[in-house]
Amino acid sequence: MLTIFATAKPFHGHTGVIQRNAIASWTRLCPRPEIILFGNESGTAEVCREFGLTHIPQLAVTEFGAPLLPDLFEKAQRSAAHDILCYVNSDIMLMGEFLEALRKVSEAHSRFLMVGRRWDASIREPWNFDTEGGENGLREFVSRHGKQGPPPGNSDFFTFPRGLWSNIPEFGVGRGWWDHWFVYEARRLGAAVVDTSPFVMAVHQNHDQSTYPHGLKSWRREINHNFELAGEDAATFCLYDATHVLDGSGLRPVRGLRYLSRYIDTLPVFHPALALPLRIPKAAIAGVRVVLRSIAWSTNSGLRLASLVISKLPRDGVTAILGLDDAPSGRGGSATGMNLALGLLMGGYPVIAYDPDSSIMERARSAVGGPVEFADSVKACAKQADVIVIASARKEFQASPAWLSDSKEQRRVVIDCCGMWQHEPLHPEIEYIAWAERS
Repeated sequence: MLTIFATAKPFHGHTGVIQRNAIASWTRLCPRPEIILFGNESGTAEVCREFGLTHIPQLAVTEFGAPLLPDLFEKAQRSAAHDILCYVNSDIMLMGEFLEALRKVSEAHSRFLMVGRRWDASIREPWNFDTEGGENGLREFVSRHGKQGPPPGNSDFFTFPRGLWSNIPEFGVGRGWWDHWFVYEARRLGAAVVDTSPFVMAVHQNHDQSTYPHGLKSWRREINHNFELAGEDAATFCLYDATHVLDGSGLRPVRGLRYLSRYIDTLPVFHPALALPLRIPKAAIAGVRVVLRSIAWSTNSGLRLASLVISKLPRDGVTAILGLDDAPSGRGGSATGMNLALGLLMGGYPVIAYDPDSSIMERARSAVGGPVEFADSVKACAKQADVIVIASARKEFQASPAWLSDSKEQRRVVIDCCGMWQHEPLHPEIEYIAWAERS
């Protein structure tokens, strides 16, 4: 019925634990799908033998080692024993309702892309389905201790019939934007895009982020490259561009103003002749969005801070965040370092973070996703950054920032949310912004 395929990181430490948990959940689906694991990272061959998976070690990669999406999907479709395939991230646990969703979608549509938002939960140890209450135990645990990502979100699984994709750009896996392109391309091909978020609990196991070996600026360049491959139009697509939704009531066409506004937005992308007739409704929608954005900005200082940071970043820029606990947040919203990090990372903006409280750093390691690094000092945190945000009034951050002048050719921006450095003499190449005064 189904072939699941994935790539894996090395099976070391906690990463190995959660990948084995994910694979174990796939093998328990009934009927059991064919499972293909690509790549030759440490432990992959051994895990394939242990779980009875198909192992394909050869896979084309980018210059920085990220698997190339077209080679991955072409080999999967050529090797699969079944005509329906699912690419899933190797840290995602699936349960029985996933196959039930697939049955409902495939019976209704011959050409489809099945996607859905994930649930995030911290699972630190091997999950034993036999002693933890099986799928019901996992579902109860995630319902109590996890949460589903907010809409529209992105999907960590993509289920489709063999042959749907004909020309996938040279995306690097794990570098963003290709998931947007899949939604766009399925819509362009006239396939049903089914959002199963209300029906499927796809469990993402929170994990520490490994240091990117080529540096965060290189990671940002790879993200930018994926964006250029996707194109500006495709990069705007998300789960709000689904054509159908599956929930407890069944499979139905999407309804609601948010979906309708996106449908009007995107029609000219597929039908350029409609650009002129839709000019007035598109302008009206854009005006409403401006108003809503203004309201959000007026009540949420975190949004304003993130916008300021992004406006100051160069194309391959990195943001340093000093302090991950609470900071002054103005009227409503939150400008905490942690929330700023999450917001920037969701947009693909690399972050390096530091907090002198080891417990806060430990929570951050499991709460935020890449591209991120964690420093062991103030100096190490800010050394490679283009924008430095002082998000917490820690004594350690009150030390003289004279060391910032170590790199005299690098222009930097310091955004001070706590008034820590406002009386410090700074290098002429440093732009100082007292955010507390602007909030």
